[in-house]
Amino acid sequence: MKNKLLLTTAIASGMMISSAALAEVKVSGDVEATYKSVSYDVSGEQINGGGGLGMETNIAISYTGALDNGLNVSAGSIIEDGTADSEYLTIGGEVVSFTIGQDVGHHLTSTVVPHISDQDGTLYSQGSSTTANMFSRIALVKNQQGGATHEPLHVSLDAKAAGGTATFRYTPSTNTGRVSDSGVDDSGKSAIEILYSGSLGVEGLKVQVGTARQTQEDDSATTTDDVVLNKFGASYNFGQVSVGAQRQSYDSGAASNSDTTQDTFAAVFAANDQIRIGARYTKVDQDGKTADEKMKTLEIGYNLGGLGIEIAVGQMENVGGVAAQGDADVYQIRTKQAF
Repeated sequence: MKNKLLLTTAIASGMMISSAALAEVKVSGDVEATYKSVSYDVSGEQINGGGGLGMETNIAISYTGALDNGLNVSAGSIIEDGTADSEYLTIGGEVVSFTIGQDVGHHLTSTVVPHISDQDGTLYSQGSSTTANMFSRIALVKNQQGGATHEPLHVSLDAKAAGGTATFRYTPSTNTGRVSDSGVDDSGKSAIEILYSGSLGVEGLKVQVGTARQTQEDDSATTTDDVVLNKFGASYNFGQVSVGAQRQSYDSGAASNSDTTQDTFAAVFAANDQIRIGARYTKVDQDGKTADEKMKTLEIGYNLGGLGIEIAVGQMENVGGVAAQGDADVYQIRTKQAF
């Protein structure tokens, strides 16, 4: 009887511990569906309204708690279409914290420029082109936004200051291949990222400034210079209207024609709690190209509560940085259901 009582007590205690732990675990997510149509006429390829559907499911699992020494701890993962896309473990206090993870935290892939639908790097990317890829430079700009430092496994230190967060990130290898808990990957470049994002203590202001550098490890490679991205952006909210601008300067490390500069200007008007309307203009200037690539985008978003609908219409001039290539049109509808 005594043994049974002890066993029963142990089981009950275990259930209490499990319940306490589970009480601090949160599960959320969203289901996103996208339709995109593109039209363009480039050398050797003509597409008139070619379209496709895409769908993505994200499930986020997060845990928060406190350690015996008084520090906070949080951990979690975002599962995208059945695969762990983002994961992290963070330990720290109210001001300073340390994180090990991938595709998580403050980073230069994000932007403070107001927008409703996708950023240019996603909206104007079109990987199905069989020629030199009419959106190749925009796809390049997308990669310029710090993804090579932020998406692989990395360590980062965050400190709250001046109404925002200062972040220092070190990535031992920019290889995005997933490494197991007992594996070590020494391929690819190493990288660092330093940035600040916040308000500088000014209400309505958002600022992002930072730099990312990938160090070329193999001096025998054709490209021996470091890859460098510098980015600065700011936006301000005037109540119903938000305006913003940013500049990205990118050096691919190549021996020639390695510098690319992208300038973006945007404004979003919140008509009411449900409807937002936005306009965006982007210009991309790359060394060695005969013309600047230009993008003009109009967006509208409608909030139905848990379901959001976004429509984006865009036009690109001087496709591929060549005036003779002409223009391209993009139409996208995206819905997102959060749960």
